[in-house]
Amino acid sequence: MVDRARTKDEMFMLRLYQEASKLTDMEQPIDSDFVGRLVGLQSRAVRTICTLLAQANFIKKRGEGAISITPHGIKLVEKIGLKL
Repeated sequence: MVDRARTKDEMFMLRLYQEASKLTDMEQPIDSDFVGRLVGLQSRAVRTICTLLAQANFIKKRGEGAISITPHGIKLVEKIGLKL
């Protein structure tokens, strides 16, 4: 089976899921720029991706630069096979 290429949005969601998994509560806020740096994104790209992911209810914005993964976002990551 060949692993398909992942979009920047998918990579961002994967990293967000991985970082959220390290917390006691997966819905705790995480710095969006930190997650973006882990996947090699600039701040401007992170803001754009976060806006789109929030509109789709995959993440929730939690103040200046902070986001959290939603239950809908967790299901997305698991559904598209990004779960580790």
